[in-house]
Amino acid sequence: MGHCVTEAGGEPSAAGWKVSGRRWVTGRGLRRLLDDLARSPDCLSTHYLPPASSARAEYVEAGGGLSEAIGLIGETETGAAVFMGERQSVAVLPPFPMEVVGAFEGCSTTLLTEAVEKDRLIGVLLVRLGRYAVGVVNRDGLVVSKTDTRYVKNRHRAGGTSQRRFERSRERLIRELFDKVCAVAEDVLGPYGDRMDYLFLGGERQTLQGFAKRCPFLRALAPITMRRVLEVRRPGSSALRHVEEEVWKSRVLVLERT
Repeated sequence: MGHCVTEAGGEPSAAGWKVSGRRWVTGRGLRRLLDDLARSPDCLSTHYLPPASSARAEYVEAGGGLSEAIGLIGETETGAAVFMGERQSVAVLPPFPMEVVGAFEGCSTTLLTEAVEKDRLIGVLLVRLGRYAVGVVNRDGLVVSKTDTRYVKNRHRAGGTSQRRFERSRERLIRELFDKVCAVAEDVLGPYGDRMDYLFLGGERQTLQGFAKRCPFLRALAPITMRRVLEVRRPGSSALRHVEEEVWKSRVLVLERT
């Protein structure tokens, strides 16, 4: 396998291949992409890869540049579907871990379509300092939700004793916010715990890291918690109404021969 390198000012590349484009697509956008691939005569083979790189060993010696494509895709928590062409290939990293593995002649999109459109129950927990939103969604939309705000002081720039007192007060407010969100998360998500397929977190990463350390309920859900953090600027009812589209997004990489 060629070593993955980054050209100055460009996208990563491997021996004979480079990443020429990358983007996120919604469920609707993915369907359009797969329809286009299915009609393309240039799609020579399809490869469904598992998330763990160690489980991809059988593909390393595969021809047609697949091993280089795997190197460019890198580590993923969901695996990938790679549609190989002579000059251009497309890798789709789905929103959820791949449940099928295998190689097929031509452009075989059915398994990916079924995997992405499969009915799933997804927990969502959005947190930023001062506000939060917790919900459960499926492909039909929001099943249950709870949102609220809670005051947290902005950072204080003064020095000395006043600053230390302010920081202690702010830390207390943050702990209270985390404890409140943890209790709400257990109330909202708890009844669905055995049925939830995955949990997505959203908001500000540092805040989420602090919250995870504070909330034992969230730690208990670690086996189904996805690493991808949803981009949400303002947790609330509006964010939850649109979160289903964000959850079901797939990442697309376009690979071209150099």
